[in-house]
Amino acid sequence: MSDSATRRSGRCLCGAVSFSVSVPRAKFSICHCSMCRRWSAGPFMAVHCKTDLEFADPEPVGWYESSAWAERGFCSRCGTSLFYRLSNSPEGMLAVSAEAFDDKDDLELKQHIYVDQQPSRYAFADDAPRLTEAEVLAKFGITPQGE
Repeated sequence: MSDSATRRSGRCLCGAVSFSVSVPRAKFSICHCSMCRRWSAGPFMAVHCKTDLEFADPEPVGWYESSAWAERGFCSRCGTSLFYRLSNSPEGMLAVSAEAFDDKDDLELKQHIYVDQQPSRYAFADDAPRLTEAEVLAKFGITPQGE
């Protein structure tokens, strides 16, 4: 697949949040961190997107500052977990729930992240790369809280 971004659309469960965003690659990551699991009721399957997120109506979109460096977006009407973005990144980083996209059949698994926080009660049978919390934080230049 080429590196040119494709514009994709998606929505929340109730349809109040309808969005479009540019997706550079049809790949998704699975996050096993404790915050993502609590927020999405399981591992969060995220597509890394450009930061050109557009809404048909931004009013029902809620944002929650979940850490010193990130915030999570959701539908304030039905509660669907939709977006994760770094708030301290100069170039920006936006991840969108893979399952929120209207067209998702071509998405391929890229990697698992925060695997050191993955509980033993579930497992994925694939050979995708697996990154620990320290590896993910280093990749984005984030210093863990308390350090």
